[in-house]
Amino acid sequence: MFVVLEILILLAVAKVAGELLERIGYPALVGEITAGIILGPSILGIIELNEVITALGDLGLIVLLFLSGIQTDLQNLASAEKAGTATALCGVIVPLLSGVALGYLTGMDMITSVFLGIALAITSIGISVRALVDEHALATPIGSIIITSAVIDDLIGIILLAILSAFALGGGLVSVAGTAIFGILFIIIMVTVGRRILGRCYAIIRRNASHETAYSASLLIAFASAAVSQIIGLHLAIGAFFAGLALSDRIRPDRSIEGSLSDLGTGFLVTIFFGSIGLSLALSADTLLDPLLLPLILVAFLGKIIGGYLGSRPFLPDNRSALIVGIGLCPRGEVALVVATIALTAGIITGALYATVTVMVIATVMISPIFFRMGFKALRRAADV
Repeated sequence: MFVVLEILILLAVAKVAGELLERIGYPALVGEITAGIILGPSILGIIELNEVITALGDLGLIVLLFLSGIQTDLQNLASAEKAGTATALCGVIVPLLSGVALGYLTGMDMITSVFLGIALAITSIGISVRALVDEHALATPIGSIIITSAVIDDLIGIILLAILSAFALGGGLVSVAGTAIFGILFIIIMVTVGRRILGRCYAIIRRNASHETAYSASLLIAFASAAVSQIIGLHLAIGAFFAGLALSDRIRPDRSIEGSLSDLGTGFLVTIFFGSIGLSLALSADTLLDPLLLPLILVAFLGKIIGGYLGSRPFLPDNRSALIVGIGLCPRGEVALVVATIALTAGIITGALYATVTVMVIATVMISPIFFRMGFKALRRAADV
């Protein structure tokens, strides 16, 4: 099957599945991922994850995080700085230690156990943002804490992986320190001087050029920022998010540009991204019967829920809100899969453990948005009482 037909089938099935799931009260992304699982090697085997679909999925992730940055009020995010940092630290430490303990208790060596902890510590900012968008909660205190925390714990997780890889491969920590320094500098620049420079450049283009040119300029800024973040060792999603944040004051009031970006994202690229997650999973009887799988999934949920609750509870008005924050941090996704792939390539883990971790990632991605919606429904019912 040629790739254009594969994309056509994936997009059609994913949009229909997402629409059906949304009509019965579940987030659309669950249906989109399910479509990828059905069409991929796990069930029908009609479509394989190839370079073109992967590239389109990466573009979808960039657009999704760029839009989330645009829709995020920097003042609200800054107000959530303390809450987000505390939540991120608890949301990393609890699952990290839980994963290390689980690995140790199941007979893994220390390096493999630490990898397991790192895989459990990283939240998928893309999944969390999409779930917040679906609940119209991106600009709420809960949303600000989740986004801030997810950005911070992605940075922590990537740095931890770099340290682990350095030890596993017998390398030094110079490259690790460089990644950390460049990452911090990149974020500081993007929210200070970069925000002013990029904002002015975009404003000049918007005043003096056509709608299409301004639209292209916004995408160029998003892609360039994503590329820079990847070059310095961070995930491309982080760069895309901060590009959107830098342009948020310019684009958010401009409904025509934001609407066009949203149409491109949710209408095509973001759907391909979530469908590609389903395509990446190759279920087998051995993987599903692995005795580690169920404990791993349970620890994945409990670690983030407990960590997110402990970190956010002092900053939120009630227990229910803090639990929703914990649930919102549960999805592991693209970054955790990248971490697992790097660990497999470096020889830190076996192919069997990679498959088990992949199933855990998919389980958290599929289940978390459902619990997330249930939590927000309960919160809204309580507010109406």
